[in-house]
Amino acid sequence: MAVSVGVATGVIGVVLLVAPRRVGELAGIEDDMLLRAMGVADLTLVPGLLAGRRRWPWMAARAALNLAMAARLAQESAPQARAVGAALVGVTVVDGRAAAVLRADGA
Repeated sequence: MAVSVGVATGVIGVVLLVAPRRVGELAGIEDDMLLRAMGVADLTLVPGLLAGRRRWPWMAARAALNLAMAARLAQESAPQARAVGAALVGVTVVDGRAAAVLRADGA
C-alpha cells in the first residue's frame, strides 16, 4: 500500500508543483505558492513511501500532512477548496489506518 500511496503522492506533488494555476482553477485556490508548497511537501514524502526501510512513519507523516493541508484549505473562501480539504480528512483516516497496519507488521 505504501508504494501505491507513494506513486499517487508523487504524481499529485508534481502536478501541484508544475501546474498550480490549473489545479487552482479546478480547486478554487488562487494562491499558486500555496499549491506549490503543498506539492513540495508531498514530494518530500515520496522517497520514504517508495523505498523506506520502514514505511509506517512515512504513512503517518502523510496523514499528518493531510490534516495540515486540510486545515489550511478550510480557510479558503471557495467551496471547492473546502471540499478538497474535507477529502483530505477522509484520506487521512485511510493513511492513518495503513500506518497502523504497517507498524504492526514491522514495515
